[in-house]
Amino acid sequence: MKVFDLQGNNTNFISEMLAGLTSFVTISYLLVQCPAMLGGGSVAASTVYIGMCITCFIGCLAMGLWAKQPFIVGPSVGMSAYVAATLMTDMKYDYSEALAITFLAGVIYIGLSMAGVGGMIYSSLSGSMKNGISAGLGLYIAMIGFKNSGFLTGGDLGSWKIADLSSWNLASFTVLVMFAGLIFIGIFKRLGLPFPPLLGFIASGILYYGGGKFLKLVDLSSLKPNFGGINSNFGKWYTEGFLKNLTSGMYGLFSGLKPDLKIILTLVITVLICALFNSTESVGVVYSIAKNHGRLDDNGNFGALKNTLASNASASTLGTLFGFPMVSVAPESTAGICAQGKSGLTSVTAGVLFLLAAFFAPVVTYIPAAVTACIMVYIGFTMLGAVKEIDCGDIGEGIPALLTIILIPLTSSIIDGIALGIILHVVVNICTLKLKAVKPIELIVAFLFGLQYFYL
Repeated sequence: MKVFDLQGNNTNFISEMLAGLTSFVTISYLLVQCPAMLGGGSVAASTVYIGMCITCFIGCLAMGLWAKQPFIVGPSVGMSAYVAATLMTDMKYDYSEALAITFLAGVIYIGLSMAGVGGMIYSSLSGSMKNGISAGLGLYIAMIGFKNSGFLTGGDLGSWKIADLSSWNLASFTVLVMFAGLIFIGIFKRLGLPFPPLLGFIASGILYYGGGKFLKLVDLSSLKPNFGGINSNFGKWYTEGFLKNLTSGMYGLFSGLKPDLKIILTLVITVLICALFNSTESVGVVYSIAKNHGRLDDNGNFGALKNTLASNASASTLGTLFGFPMVSVAPESTAGICAQGKSGLTSVTAGVLFLLAAFFAPVVTYIPAAVTACIMVYIGFTMLGAVKEIDCGDIGEGIPALLTIILIPLTSSIIDGIALGIILHVVVNICTLKLKAVKPIELIVAFLFGLQYFYL
């Protein structure tokens, strides 16, 4: 297929399709999680779900056909949490008004992308911060895998505990399947077989359903899908989610806007920071994955960054028309690239699966958490090598990188980890009079992020 230049990318149609499938099944857990975070109150979770699937389809299509990259555009836990916790809870906007804010932020994000601001931000970061972001992402992805499988559970006071494995039940069996999946991937990789993550996914899936049935822990009769609610869900989305939420949100946002400088300034800063958050998160993910898979040039740059970010920005903006806030370049893209995804066909394949998921929502829930968890732990492990490149002999470099590594998995927010790491890098280096270590654009970004945490 000439549009994807499969021959030039040293790949083939089947490999790209399987890579896209791998990325999709790895991110499938978010198809339930993000609508649950945003749904309720003024908007139904099913409406958010359908809007999300269509938005991700558009984003992946743009990524594959325009940017021609194997990255997938998917729902962002960080942006969903920002909308739910900051915009809707702390700042008291309703869902439609939050959509209006993310629409305006998306327009700004498109402009930032086309102007190359994303690359400028990343270039302004120190090598240790870049490696801290990469390692933090790896730890974050691995932690999600451990949590989704049930191996790590929430304890008192927000601590994490190892699951109780002393009794034999479905929970302990799920953890066993996750670790077995990791072993499967290791064996397949050792044998030199193609697509180790996908083969591990298939093997652990057979173990989960086959072994679970044999041990009477999994009831296969529950796999019979019920599609009775699809028509009503699409009807509800069309009347409430498509365009209506955004238009009512724009009206609500500006009709009640008082001519008060602080109120107007707060709204402007919120929109700008929302755009900056999504841009910075996606830049961090793209560079971390590209670095980990040798896709950077000799100068450490990623040539397709502008179109990659513009694809994501366009999807984020258009997605608000369908009733879903910003999407981002997904860290789970690593799974497809590990499965030898090299061209835009990987992203397009994942996009088609997102669109199909809008119609087959009951089937998506049948992908066991343990099966995707083993892939996530594996790809997280592959990204941790960046830690060794952090300058631990310089407190101005090492401590901000450490904060980023810790915050990304513990807050489940790539945004917070990167933003607070940048702020600390600027503060520490200014206080220790290492002014040359702080570039002007990093100082501006740190100031804007500071407004979010200390002003809004």
